[in-house]
Amino acid sequence: MQKMKYSGVEWIGEIPEDWGIVKVKQAFIRKNEKAQQENPVVLSLARSGVRVRDVSTNEGQVAESYYNYNPVSIGDLLLNPMDLYSGANCSISEVEGVISPAYVNLRNRNGYYSKFYDYYFKVQYWMMVLFAHGKGVSFDNRWTLNNETLMNFPVVSPDYDTQRRIADFLDDKCGKIDRYIEKQQQIIDKLKEYKQAVITEAVTKGLNPEVPMKDSGIEWIGMIPKHWDVHKFCWDYNSSLGKMLDTKRVKGTFLFKYIKNTNVHWGSIDLNDLDEMDFDFSELDRYSLQPGDLMICEGGEIGKCAIIPNDFPKNIFYQKALHRVRPVSDDSNNEFLFYVMFCMAKNNYFFSSSEKATIAHLPGDTLNSLRIPFPPKKEQEFLVQHLNDESSKIDCAIAKQTSIIEKLTEYKKSLIYEAVTGKLEV
Repeated sequence: MQKMKYSGVEWIGEIPEDWGIVKVKQAFIRKNEKAQQENPVVLSLARSGVRVRDVSTNEGQVAESYYNYNPVSIGDLLLNPMDLYSGANCSISEVEGVISPAYVNLRNRNGYYSKFYDYYFKVQYWMMVLFAHGKGVSFDNRWTLNNETLMNFPVVSPDYDTQRRIADFLDDKCGKIDRYIEKQQQIIDKLKEYKQAVITEAVTKGLNPEVPMKDSGIEWIGMIPKHWDVHKFCWDYNSSLGKMLDTKRVKGTFLFKYIKNTNVHWGSIDLNDLDEMDFDFSELDRYSLQPGDLMICEGGEIGKCAIIPNDFPKNIFYQKALHRVRPVSDDSNNEFLFYVMFCMAKNNYFFSSSEKATIAHLPGDTLNSLRIPFPPKKEQEFLVQHLNDESSKIDCAIAKQTSIIEKLTEYKKSLIYEAVTGKLEV
């Protein structure tokens, strides 16, 4: 058992007696030169690693010129000083190219092994240590790690052979964990595909394979049971968009909480950290919500929807990025419509049909003109019960696999922390 000593750094804790603590500037050189290349290989940094960007697609932020970008060599350690919250935004580059000077590009000095420090910095991101050292206008606005703070940031300093041995150990162990996580994710993806198939089959074909069929006349629906109808959305449902956000959003006397499209998930509504907006008393009824209302996303993930539950708090309203849908006939069922919308959204109907939504939006006119399968009322209720039961079973299986991934991820983080601080002998 190796002897330990206090590192003098709270978040590092104890380290082996023969390890030291140095500053980043003692272990690395920050590369600040300009590439001065006309047509360079442009790189991007994400938690999945360093990737070559296809700038021809114009996706993401595209620079007018890459002449002033920073050259990246194989083995450079890249860090994102602008995103200190969402995850381990650092990685070793395995390709040559250029990257935005907004990122930090570190080249190791003699005696320091970059891959070991890649693992070390991942721990600092996960533990929010880098976030704690950030500065800016606010946590949500320009919260960054400046150069002086980073270059004076403390890092552990075992001997070079120990660094390599730990990095090789973590490559092996983390590789096995990642492969097992990938298998679990593949199972989740298959379960989601199965759920989509179950719902699509039920809302377009019903549950009786022996029933006579007819052509619906609509490509995405195809054949439907002969006794079903196809209706326009507006025949059976009334939809209304919420209040437009404006300069009165957080002013005025009558502030009320409201939900937006990001609060709506498939089948549930997240009521955490709701924003507030001024609603006149004359507007309260117009933008009110009640149990049974179906909320459909007009923007974001188009068609994503959830039903307002019976225990939904009073005096919470909604904004314009959401459609509030209520039945207008006794034969229409919001729960059945939820599954129809699920089917249409997951099968990319909104971007492939003749009635497709405008880019990133589902306007009221488009929603009202949608043609949807319409079984008899009793059959709608039966299908809803069947799909509720089947979805619950599939969701339970997905939750179990998700739990496995979460536990493996936490184990991986713990393993890396123990290894890079010398608490685990390897």
